[in-house]
Amino acid sequence: MNKKKINIIKNYYDEKLFKYKKGHKAVNWGNKKSQSLRFKKICEIGNFQNKKILDVGSGLSHFYDYLKLKNIDFKYIGIDISENMILASKKRINKKNVKFYCHNLLNLNKELVRELKSDYVVNSGLFTVKHKINSKEWWILIQKMILNMYKLSRRGICFNLMRPNVDFKDNHLHYQSIDKLLEFLQKKVSNKVIIKCDYPLWEYTCYVYK
Repeated sequence: MNKKKINIIKNYYDEKLFKYKKGHKAVNWGNKKSQSLRFKKICEIGNFQNKKILDVGSGLSHFYDYLKLKNIDFKYIGIDISENMILASKKRINKKNVKFYCHNLLNLNKELVRELKSDYVVNSGLFTVKHKINSKEWWILIQKMILNMYKLSRRGICFNLMRPNVDFKDNHLHYQSIDKLLEFLQKKVSNKVIIKCDYPLWEYTCYVYK
């Protein structure tokens, strides 16, 4: 996907940040309760105690806040294509065990792979908003992102996607077939896959292990 289309997504989230400044709405979540529920499901991938976590599409790094409330020790890396999001996160969080990168995960080199390598690589909501990009192109991007997330993980990756069997579809959102996702994961990534849709949101959370 070319830089122009990536910027379409970046600008979409930058507009949310400019409008709302902080909180869940600034990263395009409808409410804090559903945002926290998604974080809860992500944490079910494994034990984060003394682990290094890479948060892809980290936004304002609210996942870091969620983990801190759990009173666990961990190292956190936030990566986002939005410089504004990264700057806001750096201003808000200044800790020795936290690093931030403004970078597109689709473009990796050896140095970045070494720096970003983590026990778990996660994202929440990154694959949801395709905005003006067509679904075919967005699915190609998702696959590339998953492959790079897996490459950077030592133990596993986690992400969520909208279910296709919803009662209403919004044109700017992406709805992903579970069968198609599983076919891709089992052929290109790993057979160690768990999918959970046991929570009251129109989506599912996917866990892929080494």
